[in-house]
Amino acid sequence: MLRKIFFLMLIAGPFCKERARAQDLGSLGSQKPFTLRGSAQVRGIFYNASGIQDRRTPFSYLFAGNLVASFYGVSMPVNFSISEEDRSVSQPFNQFGISPHYKWITLHLGYQNVSFSPYTLAGYTMLGAGVELTPGKFRLGFMYGRLNRATTIDTTTQSLAPISFSRKAFAVKVGYGTEKSFIDFSMLKGKDDPGSLSTSKLTLDSLDVLPAANTVLGVSARLGLTKNIFVEANAGTSLYTRDINSPLVLDSVPVPILKTLKSIAIINGTTSLYTALDAAIGYKSKLYTVKFQYQRIDPDFQSMGAYFFNSDLESYSVAPSLRLFGNKLRFNGSIGFQHDNLQHQKEATTHKIIANTLLSADLTKQIGIDINYSNFSNNQQPNTIRFADSLKIVQTTQNLSVSPRWMLVGTRITHTVILSANLMQMNDYNTYFAQNAISRNINYKQYYLNYNFGYLPSGLSVFINLSNTNADAPGTNDKNTGGTLGFSKTFLKSAFLVSASAGYFAGQHSGVNDNTINASANLTYKFMNRHALSALFFYTNDKPANATLTPGFSETRAELGYAYSF
Repeated sequence: MLRKIFFLMLIAGPFCKERARAQDLGSLGSQKPFTLRGSAQVRGIFYNASGIQDRRTPFSYLFAGNLVASFYGVSMPVNFSISEEDRSVSQPFNQFGISPHYKWITLHLGYQNVSFSPYTLAGYTMLGAGVELTPGKFRLGFMYGRLNRATTIDTTTQSLAPISFSRKAFAVKVGYGTEKSFIDFSMLKGKDDPGSLSTSKLTLDSLDVLPAANTVLGVSARLGLTKNIFVEANAGTSLYTRDINSPLVLDSVPVPILKTLKSIAIINGTTSLYTALDAAIGYKSKLYTVKFQYQRIDPDFQSMGAYFFNSDLESYSVAPSLRLFGNKLRFNGSIGFQHDNLQHQKEATTHKIIANTLLSADLTKQIGIDINYSNFSNNQQPNTIRFADSLKIVQTTQNLSVSPRWMLVGTRITHTVILSANLMQMNDYNTYFAQNAISRNINYKQYYLNYNFGYLPSGLSVFINLSNTNADAPGTNDKNTGGTLGFSKTFLKSAFLVSASAGYFAGQHSGVNDNTINASANLTYKFMNRHALSALFFYTNDKPANATLTPGFSETRAELGYAYSF
């Protein structure tokens, strides 16, 4: 067993750079030591255009493929592409990581995206090593490695962009419980290396680039208070120092807590303290669930172990769900209230109301309906500093979607009919524009009907799509009405596939009418399990009503291809 593990590490290190899934070392004996699979294809593409400038060459070719080698379950793909304009070999595994595990021990080596909590180490890509241990109900974790690589000089432009120091960090997690009920404490400590950039301090000062340090403490918990009531919470406190070399020391500040903070973090005059919290309490039963949520994140909250935060917000929301009549009636919804400007540093405070509902009902075995409604309201209120009314945002955006459906599935014949209406409306209630008779409202309407017929014994499928779209916005009005008819059919025990479609659309764009015809066809023949021949055809014809204003055009594209897989 140890020799197999050593062999796996040996072959993975020099050649693989992909983020591998956790490998169960206990099952290595049942896995194949080496597998190789892949595919290759060659395509000839023919193109012709009339009425417009050619968008591609009249003839082009493409030779492409992929190769996937696997060593004891660790996959290493390689893609290549050769055409008349490009020749490349790409390795989509430039970041390799492996996570072998045995019983309750999991190792992390290479590039990893480990999460200990949303506010400490939260999936940031780290090049390093770590371990997670889950003996019984204990939950222990440790990671150490590099978060950012130092910027190198561009040999062409002699520039440094974007600027970044080499940043290293370690993270620790200690917890107890299971995935359903637990409490975890975590910490992340990261720091930039000021000497990792090969450039002068004068250049860094002119670019306002400063080495930073960060210490984040976090707690995450999920607890079942009773059989039906549960509580979830995540909290984080971040000490972020923007310049670890700052001369602004705080030794003379008579605050006792500073001595404690200095024992775990770099503290000086550029250090800021941020907090973040999200919590929820819910009730769950067989028929319904209701969840109350709260979130508060300080302005500019940062953690070196996370990529991005929607900071400077406080929100309250409730999310109920309901299932009745043997799950034939389903309802999910949420409504929330959110505002920013927590530190009263902005000229205006923005209040938002966000609501969303989804109702799905199976009226019979064949007939059902889905209804979705969402509302987003945005309202700004000025603080002590007044600003122009024309800059004030007071908007409400509503979306409504209604989709009845009918499905008849038999052993030989299937019918599916879906009718959908989608309405979107954005109303601008800014008094400045209303008083000056300026409309900034947007209305969007879309209706479509889809019918699909299938005859299973012969592999025949026929579909019809009809649609109507109307978009009305300030200064423009677009309309589009049309439909598409198509089919697909298999022959020779599904070895031969024929499909084709044709569509016609009549449109009006800012008062200019045009007609568009689209057509496509596809022939595919698979033989000897690994080989496939294909032929594709695409045609587009656009004819405006007034050719002097907007000239018409047509495009034709055809492809012939051969593919081999192994």
